[in-house]
Amino acid sequence: MQDRERLHRSFDFEHARVSNVHFDYHVGRRIPRAVHLFPVPQEVITFFPYYRSYSYFVVGDEICIVDPSTYEVVDTIDEGYWRAPGRQVAGLRLSSGQIALIRDSIPRDFPEADVRLRLALGADIPDDVELYDFPQIVLDRAPELQEFRFLVADWQIVIVDLRDRSIALVIDRA
Repeated sequence: MQDRERLHRSFDFEHARVSNVHFDYHVGRRIPRAVHLFPVPQEVITFFPYYRSYSYFVVGDEICIVDPSTYEVVDTIDEGYWRAPGRQVAGLRLSSGQIALIRDSIPRDFPEADVRLRLALGADIPDDVELYDFPQIVLDRAPELQEFRFLVADWQIVIVDLRDRSIALVIDRA
C-alpha cells in the first residue's frame, strides 16, 4: 500500500490536471494535440518500466498515460488502483538470477498475446487470454513460481498469479 501511495504522489496532479475536458480520454482514443503532456516520473518507471517512453496528463483523479508520438491513450489509472485494499505493487519478488533464467528460458520468437490493457502489477488478465506454464528448469530454480503462469506482450514477460489472474510481475525482455 505504501508503494502505491508513493507512486501516486510521484505524479504531478496540480500541473498535469486538464480541466474542461470535452474529448474521450479512454484507452485506445486519441486526444487533442493541444493537451499538454508531462513525462512519466522516473520513480514510476522504476516500478513500471513499460511506461518509459510515455507521457501523462490528469483528468479529475484519473491519470491518463499517453503515447506522445500518436497522442493515443494507452492506459488510465484511476483512484481505485491506488487505494485498492489487499493489492501490493510488489506481488512477486525474484532474484536477478531467477529473472535472467526466465528471460533465457523463453524463446525470442515466443508468440505475443494480443492484449490491450495496462500491463501493471495487480491488473487482471481476461479469462480468454492464454497463459503458459514455465519450463521445468525455471520451476526447479524458482519453485515460488508453481502457482504462476506467463504470457509475452509488448516485449515483456508478464507473470500472472493463477489464483486471481492478476499480474504479479512484469519483466522487460531486453
